[in-house]
Amino acid sequence: MSQLFAKIRIREDMNKYRKLLYIDKPIYPTSKELIQNSSVYNPQTLLEDGEWYYIKDFSNSKYTIDIISSSFETVDFDTFLAKDFNKIDYIFVQEQNELYFQKINKTQLIKKRKGLHIGDNLKYDEDISIITINEIPDAIYVKEKDTLYFQKLTSITTIFKGIEQLYREATEEETIKFLKEDFIVLKNGFCSENVKKNNRKRIALAIDTLSHLKKTEQEQIFSYIEDYCPKLRNSNDSFEIEKEDDLKMLLWGIEQRFYTTPIKKEKRVANSIITLK
Repeated sequence: MSQLFAKIRIREDMNKYRKLLYIDKPIYPTSKELIQNSSVYNPQTLLEDGEWYYIKDFSNSKYTIDIISSSFETVDFDTFLAKDFNKIDYIFVQEQNELYFQKINKTQLIKKRKGLHIGDNLKYDEDISIITINEIPDAIYVKEKDTLYFQKLTSITTIFKGIEQLYREATEEETIKFLKEDFIVLKNGFCSENVKKNNRKRIALAIDTLSHLKKTEQEQIFSYIEDYCPKLRNSNDSFEIEKEDDLKMLLWGIEQRFYTTPIKKEKRVANSIITLK
């Protein structure tokens, strides 16, 4: 049996969950059907069709929500009322020890003044409200594994507050500070104003990567970048950045995305990275 609930926008000190209905069949395909192929979340990993990211120990993460981090009783939830319709943030389905989440956009809330309901019984209705349910949920939480599965980080940011920090853009302050690093020399007026969204995300990753490297390891990284991007290196052992593409190559190098094929020794850059177990 599936139990369907809605989370509505309401004051934090009030019960924000509503009971929608019980149905005797699954609303979504089961987790076993959906998450056969999954990779630990890494913003540098691009998924193939049908693959999922996962985050382990999710109930103890700073992105968890109360219905995951603690047990909940459905008897504590109020019944969904018509006045709650336009306040829905997301819906979730409980099936045994698993939760299936779907964010709700305004386009998925449909109100009609008049219409025909077509089912086992055809009937005329003067006030129809419809919540559109997707074929696939945006996220699945498997309690026995304490693991959250999802395919797009952008699809779950309204459900798990702050989770967008897993792949965030560097702030203006961080971007300016990074471009002032000793190993960077800016040319032809290049500055933080020229750094677009994708490179700001790469800068945030690079800042974190460099913070975990020893001085000798950073020097190894810079030598590695010079091997693949010799035109960026100058006589002062700095990297000259005069356009976005230069910055992108430097940032790719910090994440060690460059590699050489064993046959024909072709130099390449990895568009996606998966750490092998």
